[in-house]
Amino acid sequence: MIYVFGHQNPDSDSICSAIVTADWLNSQGKLATPFRLGEITPETAFILQQANVVQPELLNIALNEKTVWLVDFTDAEQGPPSLAFSNIIGIIDHHRLGTVMTQNPPDVWIRSVGCCATIIWQILTLENQQPISASQATLMLGAILSDTVNLTSSTTTGHDIAAVKSLSAICQLNYDEFVQGLLAAKTDIHGLSADYLLMKDAKRYQISGFSVLISQIELTSMSAIEAILPEVLAQLAKQNQTGNFDIAVLVVTDIFKQNSTLYFSQDNQFHFSSVSLLGFISRKKDILPWLTRTILTSSD
Repeated sequence: MIYVFGHQNPDSDSICSAIVTADWLNSQGKLATPFRLGEITPETAFILQQANVVQPELLNIALNEKTVWLVDFTDAEQGPPSLAFSNIIGIIDHHRLGTVMTQNPPDVWIRSVGCCATIIWQILTLENQQPISASQATLMLGAILSDTVNLTSSTTTGHDIAAVKSLSAICQLNYDEFVQGLLAAKTDIHGLSADYLLMKDAKRYQISGFSVLISQIELTSMSAIEAILPEVLAQLAKQNQTGNFDIAVLVVTDIFKQNSTLYFSQDNQFHFSSVSLLGFISRKKDILPWLTRTILTSSD
């Protein structure tokens, strides 16, 4: 069996892409099962409900000698510890090439688009043509709209726009209502704990030999987090220590004004302080490159 999964602290793209990729592999006669590496977010729950699909099972076994297919990540730090001992036979991703090593040459699709699901849509429509069900279309549509923040992010490409147009026609949902519900679920933090808010969209990286944690919280207004922000920053400092990171970063993003404020763990070795970055919304295209340059400059 092929174990198909995305990164830890899974977002909607990681979950939806795993499900559709497993469907595709099964249609080719390759037994595959999607898994998740953490609890799903309220936004993902909304998409799954709209698609009438149940969430994948939690991966809770060691992957030693297991056959694996990765979606939405290639940074080994974002997978389970046993990933290094698995046989990775496939990768579909839209991020920078990370630290994953494979035992044998895998099948790989890595493209500069706004969402992993966009690549899967291309595979299903252009490369290995097969019918796309309404449920699969809803999953991929939700993932793309989530990752590109309704096609407004700097990561959005013509391929993402084409995929959304095609998938919208297949799933036949009320597009405006779907987008409204998705963004509401993405940005609603009412009643969520500081620890959950910090870790629900946190990713681990290696940047020039430094261990880095980048957590992102997307909101419709910065005022929504003001009351709980001190608690979240306390959790940030705790994660920096317990996770043995050189630096931990909290990114709070206003999706309507399209800017982000970065908060750094107080005990970070670079002595960075908070900074607001206008026009920054994407972690992979805006924030990660900026942080990489800043760390490299500071460590010289």
